[in-house]
Amino acid sequence: MKNKFLLLISSILFSGCSVIMPKLIPFKNLPVPNGEYSIGTQIFNWTDSARDEWFTEDDVDDKRKLVVQIWYPTNEVNSERYPYMDNPDKRLGPLSQQLELPVFMIRHIQDIRTNSILNAPLHPDVENIPVIVFSHGLGGMRAQNTAHIEELVSQGYFVIAADHPFDANVTIFDDGTVADYRSGITFLQAKRGKGVKLTEKDFWDFRLPQIKTRTADIQYLLDELEVRSRADKSPWEVMDLDRIGIFGHSYGGATSVMASHIDSRIDACISLDGWNVPIPQHVIDDGLNVPLLYIGRPEWDTTLNYEKLDTLIARSTSDAEKLILDGTKHFDYSDTPYFSPLAKKFGISGKLPAKEILSILNGQIISFFDEYVK
Repeated sequence: MKNKFLLLISSILFSGCSVIMPKLIPFKNLPVPNGEYSIGTQIFNWTDSARDEWFTEDDVDDKRKLVVQIWYPTNEVNSERYPYMDNPDKRLGPLSQQLELPVFMIRHIQDIRTNSILNAPLHPDVENIPVIVFSHGLGGMRAQNTAHIEELVSQGYFVIAADHPFDANVTIFDDGTVADYRSGITFLQAKRGKGVKLTEKDFWDFRLPQIKTRTADIQYLLDELEVRSRADKSPWEVMDLDRIGIFGHSYGGATSVMASHIDSRIDACISLDGWNVPIPQHVIDDGLNVPLLYIGRPEWDTTLNYEKLDTLIARSTSDAEKLILDGTKHFDYSDTPYFSPLAKKFGISGKLPAKEILSILNGQIISFFDEYVK
């Protein structure tokens, strides 16, 4: 009798999951930004022919390819909003593995909409607007902080982000090929051999080339923006490349610090719950000479993360601040808390209400870049 009951429940779930799952696990569209501008977006595939792909070092002909997305002000208001998840047929599988949930339970995540309009025309009244670069975390994606990106654009910024291939959950190129996720500890353990204990040297042999590759991605984006700005075509014509900021989440925070240390074109840096451990010690000891704002949760698993941050702040020659938000967790510094109230019930999000998190983060991000970039 018990087995028949379980079979009945399973049949109902699987046959009617398109109706039931959105009610059991509801997802909401992203919050509407507060600025005066609507948001246009475009997506590109760029290849850095000067760099070999580090993750596929056995293929000598493989160059570093990036899927790049830009967001910019538009006056378009009536067109369809771009989905949060493009190519769901290729993204849902890797996402379900990452979340440890079956695909049928999260399939309706593909129905989430952003506030951005694909290929919308540039707003005719904007010019010389500052540029912000975004860098995602390990297992993340270029659009993982869209709520903050769209707020920036609505306030008159131009934003660019790329999937860091093999660091992103999955990178999908326009020819249909993909770069899978190869940046977790399990991938490193597989390279070293089953049962082999990882050493500090193993960590740096893996993470140092990786963070250098990510930093080079940022520099390449800025190089490409310079080339495209000289062409004087829409929407590149409105960029003011003398005013550039950068922000990132988790490993993207570390990448933002590294890029700010190396590239003098960057004027200000925000790290959202950044993972500071893989930042080389010489960068920490040098500090930054551009303003830095770190916003993060109260504690990390290792005290080293904030020990390195405190040293970085102390050694920086420009304004540097650490803002700790009680009641937050790591994924509160991405779009995660805005999708569903279940994020808190499952322990993915902290106790701070989602609306309050959004208000604080967008307020801090806008005011910081307004002061030091805009």
